[in-house]
Amino acid sequence: MLDFKRDLLEEIIKASEEMGFRISRKKSFDDALIDYLTVRFKFIDPKVRRTVMSPPLLYDLFTHPKKDVIEHLFNLSKSGQDLNVFQSKKLLQSKFHNHMLNSWKIHHFHLSSKKDGKSDFVKQGNELLFIYIDDDSALFLGTDKHRNGVFGDQKWLEILHDYFPEIMEPLKVKGALDLSHHFNAIERQSLWDKGINTGMTKIKGTIYFGPGFGGMTSGHGHDVVSTANKIHRWINKLNQQFTDDYSCICRGLKIDENLAAFKIKFNGRHLSLFEANTSAFLLNFPEYFKIKKT
Repeated sequence: MLDFKRDLLEEIIKASEEMGFRISRKKSFDDALIDYLTVRFKFIDPKVRRTVMSPPLLYDLFTHPKKDVIEHLFNLSKSGQDLNVFQSKKLLQSKFHNHMLNSWKIHHFHLSSKKDGKSDFVKQGNELLFIYIDDDSALFLGTDKHRNGVFGDQKWLEILHDYFPEIMEPLKVKGALDLSHHFNAIERQSLWDKGINTGMTKIKGTIYFGPGFGGMTSGHGHDVVSTANKIHRWINKLNQQFTDDYSCICRGLKIDENLAAFKIKFNGRHLSLFEANTSAFLLNFPEYFKIKKT
């Protein structure tokens, strides 16, 4: 009997252990999915990206006490290697929500070359490096101390505004002249911690939406909740298709319907529909079967 939610729950438990954290089997499917996505979306997939250092950081680099570590991270990013060990150890905590990442797509990294003795991460220090990362680019913005308000400081958006207009131009709020509220860094960080989005930001006379989608009142990133909802709809759609057209689907796939064993599995970065007897991955989320009714 098909049970795609049970299949995915098993996949989530296995994948979370491989990533370095655990999800209890006692959790509901909904809670396990949200916990998994919360951690997964904080991970940076190793891939070659356009890697650029901002002019202010480049200027500071020559005398920066962490010059070697910054250059090492730059080279790792440029060659598509793993950056995650330089992130906070809270990366693996599903209850920790990275509001700066959710709102602005900006990660922070600990500038240490020494390994933490109790984990795979580097030692957590006071010197942080801030990098804007999307699927195509890694933009090294600058460094700062771990201080109150640093994660809500709009100076990071100002660097994007000044030196990376290709990122900010699509985010301009056309026709807007001003905002009713202007928050300083500490106020913005405090609002984020309370689950309140600050939405738009005025940068040097121009109003922008945030590069990220922000968070929900629960603290979870909008992308996390949105993706969880899409996965629910996908599973429900597949269940309905198999309920209505099981024989038709099996004939189309040339699979004996009495032997077929359909499951949901991870296939690399994809979530996929898998048939066990043929070892075939049939569909990737959010695809579903196109069935012609006659």
